[in-house]
Amino acid sequence: MNNKKKVLIVGGDLRQVYCSYRLAQSFDVYITGFDDGHLAVSDIKKADASMKREFDYVVLPVPAIKDRGYINAPFSEKEISVEYVKEFLKPSGIVFGGKLNESTKEFFGGYKVYDYTQREEFNILNAIPSAEGAVQIALEELPVTLNGEKILITGYGRIGRSLAVILKGFGADVYVSARSAASQAWAKLAGVKMCKEISGDYRLIFNTVPEMLFTDKVFRRLNSDVTIIDLASKPGGVDFDAASQAGIKVIWALGLPGKTAPVTSGEIIADIICTIINERSAAYE
Repeated sequence: MNNKKKVLIVGGDLRQVYCSYRLAQSFDVYITGFDDGHLAVSDIKKADASMKREFDYVVLPVPAIKDRGYINAPFSEKEISVEYVKEFLKPSGIVFGGKLNESTKEFFGGYKVYDYTQREEFNILNAIPSAEGAVQIALEELPVTLNGEKILITGYGRIGRSLAVILKGFGADVYVSARSAASQAWAKLAGVKMCKEISGDYRLIFNTVPEMLFTDKVFRRLNSDVTIIDLASKPGGVDFDAASQAGIKVIWALGLPGKTAPVTSGEIIADIICTIINERSAAYE
């Protein structure tokens, strides 16, 4: 008899597929929200509608909800409602998801809900694939090497720090624009130069700040041949209309971990879910 706890992976991108592989080392894992034509991996067990009230855990993607109470499931032709997913959960079931808002938590009223993207370790570990993916875009888009180029990073949090390390490894001339004294201190320790005002002859700018920093006023202080890669979550940090009028190329690179490193990103999600489950078990011992 299989005494393993049952986990249902619902929707999302390839991160969820590799998350399922990782979780299958410890749990009995099923997946739904992937049509056969999109799921090239054949040995993943697929859940069906008859498995009601069988699952101890449900794992939703990042972001979890698309709109109107439907799960974000880009590889499924059929929409998957929250109500449909709830039918799979045991009364004591637990829901995990990414970037959950209050309305999503209300959808799962009566169940314990955890947002794994709120965990500090998630954001630290995801900074690396995000930064590597951003640099990959730069290498593909720029007509020059990064070595010796003047590059600005706006914001010096987890992703900004990871970017600085990678770009310095390429031999780039790295500058950082950061507001907080702590971020400025970290930049100083990393040996990168500080930029007090966003202006100058940068070849490339990476923005990590989800505030409207790049406006028409700022564009007038930059070279028109600069490329901006915006890594900030919605609403982003760039006025796209103003950038277009200024002839400045902007790439809004959302969801990079899932696009450029789905294996690593999926395993990160799985490991954090296991940590949360273990923490709950320890709390009840």
